Amino acid sequence: MELMSTPMPENLIDLGQYTRNDVELISREFLRCVYLDTLESFGKDYASLDEEDETRKNVLATLEAFEHTIAVLDGSEEFLEAVHSEASEEEATAEDAEFERF
Repeated sequence: MELMSTPMPENLIDLGQYTRNDVELISREFLRCVYLDTLESFGKDYASLDEEDETRKNVLATLEAFEHTIAVLDGSEEFLEAVHSEASEEEATAEDAEFERF
């Protein structure tokens, strides 16, 4: 129980000064930002790795955990659907532009 002897770190923000609803909204927004940053990092740094690479698997598992948590807190998958539809639209637009060349 060495963890119990370690003093708790000081809170960066005293969430007690906000209403519960505001704290939930702040938390949800923070998770969304972290999810988007992690998704961007995956695309840049990990997507090209072999599918059996342990680091790649760990990042994917983290993204899945974020997706689940966001869906639970939001009560829907609307945010995630919007994020992933934008990516699909960008890919489709690039493919359409390539097709239009011919």
